[in-house]
Amino acid sequence: MKGFGKLLMVLEAFFGGFYVAVTRNLFVPMLVYSGYSLQILSLVTLAAASVSILASYLIYRKPEIVGFKVKYKLLFFHTLERFFWLSLPLMLGNPNLMIVAYTIAQTITIPVGVLVTVAIFSQYDEADFIDLVVKRTAASSSASILGMVFSTYLTAEFLAPESYFIAYLSSTLIGLVSTAVLIPYKIPLNTDVQTEVNISEEVEVKKINTFILFACMMVGSNILGLAWSPFLKSLNAPVYIAVGLSLAGSVGGTVGPYLWKGYRQYLIAIAANVIVTSSVMFITLPQLHLILSFMASMTFIGVNLIATSIYARYVKVLGMVKASMFLTSANAFGLFIASFITSFVTNEPTTAIIFSTIFRLLALSIALLAIPETAVVSTPTAYEFGRVVYSSSVLGYTFAVETSKSTIKFTVEVLALTFLLMVLYFIYRIAGLIVGV
Repeated sequence: MKGFGKLLMVLEAFFGGFYVAVTRNLFVPMLVYSGYSLQILSLVTLAAASVSILASYLIYRKPEIVGFKVKYKLLFFHTLERFFWLSLPLMLGNPNLMIVAYTIAQTITIPVGVLVTVAIFSQYDEADFIDLVVKRTAASSSASILGMVFSTYLTAEFLAPESYFIAYLSSTLIGLVSTAVLIPYKIPLNTDVQTEVNISEEVEVKKINTFILFACMMVGSNILGLAWSPFLKSLNAPVYIAVGLSLAGSVGGTVGPYLWKGYRQYLIAIAANVIVTSSVMFITLPQLHLILSFMASMTFIGVNLIATSIYARYVKVLGMVKASMFLTSANAFGLFIASFITSFVTNEPTTAIIFSTIFRLLALSIALLAIPETAVVSTPTAYEFGRVVYSSSVLGYTFAVETSKSTIKFTVEVLALTFLLMVLYFIYRIAGLIVGV
């Protein structure tokens, strides 16, 4: 029965991989080559990321939102997501509508990702979970190759925006097949929504530091994803080259899961990913960027496997929903920070790629020093470094929350005082008119 369940989840990843490859990977080139600047593109993704973070926080604080009637909610959100992504090409002419539609579409991916992970956690232990993740990643990447060949062909043979409409409609229909595959998959009606109890300091530190590591890599990935197409456009590369990045990346994503085995090799993959990212800005021949995209995806899987392995190990302590939430929400945080940087810090593609490299270097540093499984220092030293990273992040979070509360309180007080003065001035003016002053 477990074998049949794995088969269904691999098929879901395969058909879903085709759908995701087309809808997600075509999205940025579609906007860039439709006249959206990097700054406007970043504003679109910033709004989506902000709401996605709120959704992630809500699910984390209230895991019962997705912890009950899991299968029904999974099928509902799985289907709804596909129809919202289908609507995006229709919004190209109106950036405001694009922001709304993309925000909803991106936000729905949060409960979908959590529910899919919960569905797997509920059936498999750590070893089977990692095995299934590897197979799902390979299946998804294989289907992505087909999806990106399809997208590249359409953008090369058909004029925009017709090529976008055809691509999104076709991929949505295939995406609905991945939804149908989930119908016979057995999922408990309700899952473990426990809050973290009796969690040791070691697990707490590792939980947060792994999330920071994963989120930093996702920041770098999203910045590069936002900046790469504008960078290629500045090199006068045709749109099918920008779309072809995702095709090359899909091929790399198929190889990666089977290339890296064990924590030490995961670390090597992250280091190689940093080198690849920093190389992007120096390569001026557009065709060579396809090779870089292949290598970037092939090596990025390393951090994904680190996070997956660690959270799968502690799923019983964290609870299935919260463990799933950490894996799913890292991309939302990564997209938010990436969009903020490219919206308000820099809208120049080369500078954005430098930021991408910096965040990936930060992730590599955490892996080298603060994650015991991958650290090059002794385990006790890694724990000490881990406590430093953990304390800094928790203190920073606490400071931000308290500062936000104080700022909000002060702002409300100022607004109230301003309103009161306006009322008094209004009364004064009325009184003046009455007495003839």
